[in-house]
This record gives sequence, structure tokens and C-alpha cells, in this order.
Amino acid sequence: MDSQGLKAKVPAFGDLMRLACLYLTNIVTGFCLMALEILGGRLLQPVFGSSIDVWAAIISVFILSLSIGYVLGGRIADRSKSNLALASVIIAAGAFYCLMTWYSIRFTHALGEDIQTARWGVLVGALVLFLPPSVLLGSVSPMLVKLVFTNAAHVGRTTGTLYAVGSLGNVLGVLITDYILLEQFELTTNLLAMGIALGLVGIIHLFIRVEAGAIAAVAAPGAAA
Repeated sequence: MDSQGLKAKVPAFGDLMRLACLYLTNIVTGFCLMALEILGGRLLQPVFGSSIDVWAAIISVFILSLSIGYVLGGRIADRSKSNLALASVIIAAGAFYCLMTWYSIRFTHALGEDIQTARWGVLVGALVLFLPPSVLLGSVSPMLVKLVFTNAAHVGRTTGTLYAVGSLGNVLGVLITDYILLEQFELTTNLLAMGIALGLVGIIHLFIRVEAGAIAAVAAPGAAA
């Protein structure tokens, strides 16, 4: 095998760092998304309790938000050639987390008694509180797919690995939030910390530009040779 063919098969160090950055982004956003689902139960508990209706509303809202986010993220990805849009989405999600420490309790207590006591009232609360940030985080995965994608021959492997990494972040978000964060820190502290973490990830993407398909463009000449 000639040296050009070897270069086409062995990613450069910069390429590996690029992929590591994108996969780490997937873990962090996946972690924060599922952590919010766990924290959501505590946010709604003072007004709506912790019955099965509360968790049914939370789970339904998050599944709905992922569906919307996947469609929205796919459309954004088709129009984006770099990670600039990804950075904006993650920063916006982080802002919602931070603001939630201020408006979440106020909002649920401001709901009228008819809504607070109605069985469907918790669904209203969950939609208003959790739909915006979870839609934003749900849109991250399709954008990451485009940025991570490097070779048409490996599209299945690339997508599968990306979603596996994101699922790992989801699991960590659930377990660490439940067993550690809620035991050691206040609810608002957790939300604020995650909002700051998301903001920092978004800012990093603002300063470290990743072009979609950049690796494929480098590998193609070597493969053709």
C-alpha cells in the first residue's frame, strides 16, 4: 500500500480531535437533556405532586420535543456548512436552563387553581417549561450527523456510533442526576450548572470552526490516487 493510500485510511490527529470534540458535544447535550427530565419531576412536584400523571406528562413532552427537534435539526443541518448553527442552538438551550431557575417555580405557582387541580394541568406546565430547551437539544443530533459524516461508505457506522455516544450521555444524565446531583446540590444549582456547561460548549463551537465534510474533501484525492 502506498503512502497516499495509507493517509486516506488513517485519520490525521486533527481529524481525530475534531471527531472527539463532536462526540463530546453529543455526550454533554445528551446528559443535560435527560438530566432535565429527571429534574423536571422536582420542578413540578410542589404544585402537581409526583403521581404517575406527572411522569406521563414529562415523558410525553420529551418524546414530542425529540420528534420536533429531529425534524428542525435536520432542516438546519441541510442549510448549514459549519458548526455555527450548532453553537447557536446549544447556547440558546443553555440560556433556557439558566432562566428556568428564575421562572419555573413562579410559572407553576402562577397557574390558576383550575389548571393546577386538573389532571391535564401538569401537561400544560411540562409543555411550557420543558418543550423549548428539549427541542433545541433534540435538534443537536441531526446537525452532529452532518458534521461527523466523512464517508458515504461509512454512513451507517458513523450514524450508529454517534447515536450510541449520545445514548451513553443520556444514561449518565439519568443516573448521575438521580444518585449524585440531586443528593448533593440544590435543584436550581443543578439547572444553573448545566446551563453554564451548555453555554461553554456552544462558545467553544463559536471559536473552533468545524466545516461539514472537511475530512471527506481531504481523503478523496488520496483515495483517487
